[in-house]
Amino acid sequence: MEVITIDSKAFQQLVEKVNLIADYVHEARLEQSTNSDEEWVDSQVVCQYLRICEKTLQRLRAAGKVAYSCVGNKYYYQIAEIKRCLKAHIIKSSDEMLDDLIQRSGYNPRR
Repeated sequence: MEVITIDSKAFQQLVEKVNLIADYVHEARLEQSTNSDEEWVDSQVVCQYLRICEKTLQRLRAAGKVAYSCVGNKYYYQIAEIKRCLKAHIIKSSDEMLDDLIQRSGYNPRR
């Protein structure tokens, strides 16, 4: 193992630069996570928090009323799409239920 010694002032400057980089990365993550509309949730979560059954969600998919993505045999929906359906009264639910769904998706603006 090799030991390297540096001046105390140079070390403090290095620590300050590392802290600035860490702050920059933290801020960049905050900016990315502030848009809950881009989060994806699965059918089970949508049904649970909007208090609708799987069959209702399946009918909406079949009728082309809700956009989704299928990976394997599992369906996923963007929060923005669920909001659109709520605003268009395609899915009847409350704002409180939507807030619960957003919380469940992992979106946290304070992260």
